Amino acid sequence: MAGLDRCTGLGRESTGGESADRLPVVDLPCLNETTVVDVSRLAGPAVVNLWASWCGPCRKEMPMLAEAARRHPEVQFVGINTQDRQEAAADLLTQAGVTYPQLVDVDAVVLADTRVPGLPVTLAVDADGKVVGRVIGELSSSELATLLDSLSEEE
Repeated sequence: MAGLDRCTGLGRESTGGESADRLPVVDLPCLNETTVVDVSRLAGPAVVNLWASWCGPCRKEMPMLAEAARRHPEVQFVGINTQDRQEAAADLLTQAGVTYPQLVDVDAVVLADTRVPGLPVTLAVDADGKVVGRVIGELSSSELATLLDSLSEEE
């Protein structure tokens, strides 16, 4: 898909292993290229947003996330498109002006790992791959600011 950043370089070398405060070990394909990324090795600090085009709250928060990604180049934003059709996902990303990398989770492995029943879910992941913040449901601007602050405190 044109307009999206590449997924190359999203991973870090070492991993802290599987634990409750980390993303699961699962290889997910990139939406716009053939790269596969092990989610447990996402390089932080990062904001990870689990979403789908059929999810109303996801659609509403997407432009805000796109703008935050542009305003905060020091933080890696990553979308994980969950149980969705690739064409519908691509259309929404274009409409919302999203350019940050997108992974595809057809089987909702990451969502299941969060133990949250629905979308959206937004996570703050520190430089060591530890989840240091979480918002369940539609993200408000103040909640996004809190997640970003939790990442800057980790530095």
